Amino acid sequence: MVIVLKEYIEQGEYEPRKGLEYVKRDNVALITAFEDKFCVLQYNEVNYKSLITGGVEKGEDFELAVARELLEETGYFDIAKIVLVENGIHVAKFYVEHKHQNRLAFYYPYFVQLNSLENKDIAENESREHAHIWLTKDEVEQFGMFENHIMMFEEAVKVKKL
Repeated sequence: MVIVLKEYIEQGEYEPRKGLEYVKRDNVALITAFEDKFCVLQYNEVNYKSLITGGVEKGEDFELAVARELLEETGYFDIAKIVLVENGIHVAKFYVEHKHQNRLAFYYPYFVQLNSLENKDIAENESREHAHIWLTKDEVEQFGMFENHIMMFEEAVKVKKL
């Protein structure tokens, strides 16, 4: 049985569009740390600021999805640990501008600790889409991420006492 910890419907610019069906997706949300900083994404062509997130493929192990998404989005691969933050999910409804669809996202938040910032090149389409940046805890809280991403980040910080 999955426990829904928080439900969130985006408002404003990314509020779900009337008349569009929802695309359901299991997602991992990564609270990625190295030393005293956290990695977040700033999208280039849309006004998204977010945690590293991505879909879990059918039949894929969630921790493998975490490692795959981290590598795809940032090139980082030297992982010390991956820990599920909460025993439950965050549910969000929002409009995905660059895919022109409403999303019903089931987020599983994971804390990811890196050993190093050693990385591989990421695909050109990923680097065109967004940049990954490293911020302190206070900077992340002021970064302007989606509200549900802020909630997952704050819970990870509280649970991990970071």
